[in-house]
Amino acid sequence: QLESKKLFWNKYSDKFDAIYGTRNTIFNDLINKWFRKTMKIRFEKSIMAIPAANVSVLDIGCGPGHYCFALAKKVSGEILGIDFSQNMINLAAGHARELNLEHKIEFRVGDILKFNPATKYDYAIMMGFIEYFEEPEAILKHALTLTNIKLFISFPVAGGILAFQRKLRYKRRCFLKLYHYEDIADLMDRLNVK
Repeated sequence: QLESKKLFWNKYSDKFDAIYGTRNTIFNDLINKWFRKTMKIRFEKSIMAIPAANVSVLDIGCGPGHYCFALAKKVSGEILGIDFSQNMINLAAGHARELNLEHKIEFRVGDILKFNPATKYDYAIMMGFIEYFEEPEAILKHALTLTNIKLFISFPVAGGILAFQRKLRYKRRCFLKLYHYEDIADLMDRLNVK
């Protein structure tokens, strides 16, 4: 199943990167205003919550690296972006060069469940990631073992227009799980997370 995920995300990487893009067209401005507002809020709140200090950050499922770039301008510690898609990592590395940030961030292709660094990261970010896995408990459990202080994670909500458009975009191409509050509460209970 991981191989089919890699194949999908390698093919979809350019389109996914455009979601976070800054193409200033009237169409993009309208889409961003009405459909991507929550993505922007999630991004800004996550970045704000990590202190401007010598802290290490792990971005799990980093995609084209946008969280890493914002953090590289803020923190002075190690920043690692990991993704199982080679094309996503290629995009991230290219953006890092364009932004002159390649010396501050490491990008690595890898399976997060097989990633076992010698030391934990102070903070970890897992945005737009867990919903593509059939076994979220294993992903979250391992992510917690990699994190010292705080793990930031997003769970896409089941229901509403945003959920509907995500189902249209992804459901036939790859696994996608949308969450109800009870699903998240049950997952946290099983992992004994408060």
